[in-house]
Amino acid sequence: MRRQSVPKAHHYVPQSYLRRFTDADGFLHVLDKLRNHTRRQRPNNVMKIDGYYRQSWAPSNIDPNILENRLGCGIESDVAPVIDRLIQAPETLTGDEAATLSAYLELQRIRVPRQAAWAMNLMRRDILEQIGPELRKKLKDNRLQLIMKDAARFDFMRSALGTLHPWFGRMEWEVVEAVQGSAFITTDSPVSFLNQKFVPPDEAGIGLAGTLVFFPLSSRKLLLMRHPEGRSVSPLDVLPTPDAESESARVPLTFGGIWDAEFVSKTNWYLAGLSHHLCVAGSDVTLEQAVFP
Repeated sequence: MRRQSVPKAHHYVPQSYLRRFTDADGFLHVLDKLRNHTRRQRPNNVMKIDGYYRQSWAPSNIDPNILENRLGCGIESDVAPVIDRLIQAPETLTGDEAATLSAYLELQRIRVPRQAAWAMNLMRRDILEQIGPELRKKLKDNRLQLIMKDAARFDFMRSALGTLHPWFGRMEWEVVEAVQGSAFITTDSPVSFLNQKFVPPDEAGIGLAGTLVFFPLSSRKLLLMRHPEGRSVSPLDVLPTPDAESESARVPLTFGGIWDAEFVSKTNWYLAGLSHHLCVAGSDVTLEQAVFP
């Protein structure tokens, strides 16, 4: 059987999603925090890494690009019309569509380089705590090396799958719109957790009562998720872990709210602060306001 052709460069944020933030000519205005400059690029040239999903250690009878193949023809294509639904007619969102979006948001959250780096650092710290002082001294003296293989990133994704979408399913959802003349950015970590007790780049855990989930749907609209308890208890209160089996088929969804330019700009500042290296928007002005709200 002939294998499906797979591009060498794999997008960790889909092109179909990024196109929702382009200017009238189909370009993204990109802020590269690592290089400290801005540029204009087509979505197909942004947020991609060569061989990002390739598992070179896969057995000979398994396609090492199986994840990339399944992303493109699976959940990424399934979620595009769901995002359209939330933007155009949120009142018609079905339970199945909400479940599809929850699954997508979970995967999008854990697959990006920012989360991969966080997971690798956490695993490295745990290893250092377990190996004892003698081996730690050898590492410090460069007499020993600790090498984290890329397979650890896939181990993290496998272990994380299934941990977030039960939280999303118990939260209240709201679709908000940017007032005319302002716009939302998105980033290379587009599913962001915000809590008033944390200042970017520090990020809150999903299980804290005051944690909000922000996911820009397009340059005009954004999905906000919040815990029902967030209005009445401390933002740092730890909530009980939800049971995936008790997840509701329908989430509480509101829409129609319009955020003024100042609030949109402040939101963009938080999103930029929680990005890894890249922020994108439909104009340089929107990017500048995100950095200096």
